[in-house]
Amino acid sequence: MNQKRSSILTISFSLVAIFLFAITAGCIANDSQKAVVTTAPAASTPAADAVTPPAAAVSAPAVATTAALAATPEASTGQRQTIKISGSTTVLPIVQKAADQYMATHPDADIQVSGGGSGVGIQAIGARTVDIGMTSREVTSAEKAKYPAFVITPVAQDGIAVIVNPANEISSITLDQIKNIYLGKTTKWTEITGASVPDTNNQIVVIGRDSASGTRSYFDEVLLLKKTPTSKMLEKNSNGAVLQTVAQTPGSIGYVSIGFVSSDVKTVPIWYNAGKIIAPTLANVKDQTYPVSRELYVITNGQPSGLTGDFLNYILSADGQKIVSDEGYVTVS
Repeated sequence: MNQKRSSILTISFSLVAIFLFAITAGCIANDSQKAVVTTAPAASTPAADAVTPPAAAVSAPAVATTAALAATPEASTGQRQTIKISGSTTVLPIVQKAADQYMATHPDADIQVSGGGSGVGIQAIGARTVDIGMTSREVTSAEKAKYPAFVITPVAQDGIAVIVNPANEISSITLDQIKNIYLGKTTKWTEITGASVPDTNNQIVVIGRDSASGTRSYFDEVLLLKKTPTSKMLEKNSNGAVLQTVAQTPGSIGYVSIGFVSSDVKTVPIWYNAGKIIAPTLANVKDQTYPVSRELYVITNGQPSGLTGDFLNYILSADGQKIVSDEGYVTVS
């Protein structure tokens, strides 16, 4: 009987122990679950923080890149750029004034312009010692063959005015009379009807340009029919020098671009084309009635780009062509 009671008590204690263990285990499980639930948000917060820096890191270079792109033009204009131009003294006033105005609004541009004559300009651009050559004559076929990369751009139209000292009473002149004077066949003003220089011996003083001049080349080809001028012709190296000499020499005759004509000299209209007397004016050059007209050019090696291209675009723009007009030439547009 006692043995049976002991067995029952043993079983009862075992059941109680098992029950208590189960309860304890459940509590531990619940605590563990709570711990997991609690730590999950804590874990998500650092994850969100961890995403933020990469997002900022991605957007920062994008902003920096945009800023860099926006700064690129300023960086490029911050670097001084230089181009050199030489050649025709006829084209020079247009290009020089255009350069001055362009540089006034492009402070990083340095445009250096010099004369020397069309021949100098063509040789210099051919030798690539300048970026732009200026010429007041056509580029010859031989020059084109020698320099096949030449790109020739008209920038203005011009007429060549025959000029005399204001003391001369002449009212007009024919193309043949001009030719005979420059070939040395006519030496006295009295040999031309209506021409006379009072208080002088009426000896004609012939003034022309030097061999590098495009104006000289054009004049010799068109008016002298490619013949050599008289050896007595005084050669000058610029339009300005011809103008000054004629203004100071009563018996003289010369020729200059119409852009250089001033009140210091007298222009002589040409008796031409069935008795019409045509004055060297912009209007007559533009409508091509004046017989001694031509185009003025700039030359580059290949299509111009960079500062060279931008500057040439400026000359051909409305602002640039206004300079052409203001300087006494005919625009090309």
